[in-house]
Amino acid sequence: MTDHRVSRRRFLTDASLGTAGGVLAGTVSVSGATAGSLAILGGDPVRTRPFAAWPPVRADIEESLVATFRSGRWGRALQGPMQGSGQVAEFERRFAELIGAESCLSTGSCTQALHTALHAVGVGAGDEVLVPPCTFIASVQAILMCNALPVFADVDPGTFQMDPDKLEPLITEHTRAVEPVHIAGLPCQMEKIMSVARRRGLKVVEDAAQAPLAEFQGRKCGTFGDLGCFSFQSSKVIACGEGGALVGDDPELVERCYTFHNMGLSARDGSATIGTKYRMDEFDAALVMPQLATVGDQTQVRNDNAAYLAARLDEIPGIVPQRLHRGVTRGTYYLFGFRYLNEHFREASRAQFLRALRAEGIRFTTMYFDRLNQQAFIEHALSSPTFRKIYSSARLRRYREMNACPVNDRLSSEGVWLPQTALLGDRKDMDDIANALAKLHEHRDQLVKL
Repeated sequence: MTDHRVSRRRFLTDASLGTAGGVLAGTVSVSGATAGSLAILGGDPVRTRPFAAWPPVRADIEESLVATFRSGRWGRALQGPMQGSGQVAEFERRFAELIGAESCLSTGSCTQALHTALHAVGVGAGDEVLVPPCTFIASVQAILMCNALPVFADVDPGTFQMDPDKLEPLITEHTRAVEPVHIAGLPCQMEKIMSVARRRGLKVVEDAAQAPLAEFQGRKCGTFGDLGCFSFQSSKVIACGEGGALVGDDPELVERCYTFHNMGLSARDGSATIGTKYRMDEFDAALVMPQLATVGDQTQVRNDNAAYLAARLDEIPGIVPQRLHRGVTRGTYYLFGFRYLNEHFREASRAQFLRALRAEGIRFTTMYFDRLNQQAFIEHALSSPTFRKIYSSARLRRYREMNACPVNDRLSSEGVWLPQTALLGDRKDMDDIANALAKLHEHRDQLVKL
């Protein structure tokens, strides 16, 4: 699946093309969706039934959880990654195999996995880590927790991801690592990112929180860099409460991760160093274990629906789906993103557009479009006593001056996400989404007056 447009055509029927073309010409409606007024103005909504529920509530997951409860073994024993018995150790073995990594280490969250991984590759006080601004706050907080500076690399407007061509100018003698984020579960351009990192001697920690089973050139996300980190938070495609994991192929590096996440206690000889307590418990492992058998099929459903939906949206002026990098062979589609270009909607604001879309029965979020590089927590860290002890006033001033991402600024004013649950349904669900967006475009004269 190297090109969205090619893939979409496989899933777009002649009837759909003909209908969508008629909508743009203003001659027909889409299944009646464009008839009458917008729902927010009293018209009938396009969709009245809910999308799929999440997280999954299934009998096999319940049985796994109850069995762990009855076992009386609720916490992980002090063993190395993928060693010993218990739900956590078994999950690590199976997840490593699923991802194609030599080792897996489970943690209490992906934030913990990121902090552990960055610490293990040597990120510390005075260092800089390249990271995109279109991500969750945890991607950045993990860097700050290492007392390092997050240097924001602007995004590509088509893929919404770190632009590999923006990395080289940001690298200084202080740059220690690159943290690419596979936002929405779609792979970054890892070939170019790894080329820059190898050439400049940088470590790579992949934030694959949203991307289990996503692939670039047939290789799964999380296995390109030195370490890859995943999330199993309740909204994710493999879900428990707040679980996470990291994977890697270097046994020494994974051992450093284990030691740090285990209060600094080595599994090899019991020696102690600096560390924290980031261990996953047996209950989280019991919740995610049964989901490993179904995540592959669910991922295929989301990919098929995303390809069909993207083709439908390509026919609506001003709705621009997030595209895949060439080389992507599979997405996870934790989210399905698109840009709203208001010049095609009589200049109606995104807020007006989103209010009308919600009234039509379509769920969405604008999370991750919040300009992280401009958020107050960055300045709070820079102004803290710890950072003022580590960094000179001149260096902090230069950092503030270079901390701009104009492409992401525009994306943050245009971007919209559909949740992964919207892609777990059938073609009727995809048609409802497309029909609602077509209806908003058809009635853009109403939209601008909201």
